Amino acid sequence: MLTKPKILVVEDEIIVAVNLGQKLKKLGYDLVGITSSGEEAIQKAEENHPDLVLMDINIEGNLDGIQTAELLRNRFQTPVIYLTAYADENTLNRAKRTQPLGYIVKPFESDQLRSSIEVALYKNELEHRNRKNEESLKSTLNQMESGIITTDENGLVLFCNPVAEKIAGLSYAESIGLSLTKILKLEDPNSSAYTLPLSDVLTSHQTIEKNGIFAVDAIGNKTAVSVQISPILNTEGKSSGSITVLRLGETDNTNQSYLKEIHHRIKNNLTVISSLLSMNASNLKDQETLDIFKDSQHRIQAVALLHEVLYENHDLSSISFDLYVRKLTDLLFEVYKVDRSKFKLVLDIQTPKIPSEMGMNCALIINELLTNSFKHGFKGRENGSILIRFSLNDERYFLEVKDDGVGLSDPMPQTRNSGSLGLSLVDSFVKLLRGKLNLENENGCKATLSFPVKHET
Repeated sequence: MLTKPKILVVEDEIIVAVNLGQKLKKLGYDLVGITSSGEEAIQKAEENHPDLVLMDINIEGNLDGIQTAELLRNRFQTPVIYLTAYADENTLNRAKRTQPLGYIVKPFESDQLRSSIEVALYKNELEHRNRKNEESLKSTLNQMESGIITTDENGLVLFCNPVAEKIAGLSYAESIGLSLTKILKLEDPNSSAYTLPLSDVLTSHQTIEKNGIFAVDAIGNKTAVSVQISPILNTEGKSSGSITVLRLGETDNTNQSYLKEIHHRIKNNLTVISSLLSMNASNLKDQETLDIFKDSQHRIQAVALLHEVLYENHDLSSISFDLYVRKLTDLLFEVYKVDRSKFKLVLDIQTPKIPSEMGMNCALIINELLTNSFKHGFKGRENGSILIRFSLNDERYFLEVKDDGVGLSDPMPQTRNSGSLGLSLVDSFVKLLRGKLNLENENGCKATLSFPVKHET
């Protein structure tokens, strides 16, 4: 049985307080006390550790409700909902600074009380999780052997770890809110000042690296570093800040370990998202919607595989493409329940290593083409064959994916059904690779892609 949320009431109108307590009990909450003053509320909170406090703004004693709420939050991290009949603007502004989880205006009904409490408890749980995640991330960054500095979109410092503090010669407290270019002084080997291209990073969304330079602290001490500055992108793809990594001397192995850990965490997060899609799909009745959920799940799994392979790599700038394709095809055979004794797969990966981003785009193209084969090309078939060939020739990569199924109803992009999401995604990935794709029906479906080794900016 789930534990009932514990609630403390702070209200100096006894009739209101008793009525409120009765309502809370009827709603199934655990009333741990009713007090009329701030001093008593703090004592009760220390004894009972409530999950939530319903706090009247105007109460007895030397502390008003706002002061009491601030003490409860600072000392016990106890969330508060304010109870008020009315309040002037100055009082409301004071109340906002204590970050309450809601307001309930007197008089109130049980339904309003329940909804306010449930929303507040949910918001508090989310805040608690976010704090734990932030603390975990901060702890990880503080243990890094490289310097880490993060800024907001204006280039003002939000965080720096102990290594960055030592390199810059300033403490975290001294650095917070200052411009990155002000706390991090850099020089090239000729002692000429080097300015971090922060504005370029934020506008272009590109990572910039600089090796063989020196960081100069506040008293002139120099430290040999390599600098990597990258944008932090929000959900809309816009820069919301930057992260600067300062590697000491030849500490590339440390940075590799840091990046490998990032890939590992991303892979785990994508696996969680895939599991959530699977759980939601189990409740769907409409087959078309269910298929969309499953296809999305498989695409996420394909990207998660990339981060798994990168995590296993020694060189994070490139990917073991042959290993990635083997894992991806194994996954697709499993999720579409294809009998490998009846459907033959031939892999001819002649160029086993390629840049990571290219490898991901190629693998996602393979994912969409094989998905199309299993769902449509081999429909009603008891056997078949698939060929995946990848090679390098004259500064161009060549990818061929071929099956001996029924073929495409219309392989031409100009007249093809615009509702085909899978093939539309293939076209998008081809554009990212600056490549050329040819789809044709040749005893099945044959897709041939070529793209340059080096991309022009």
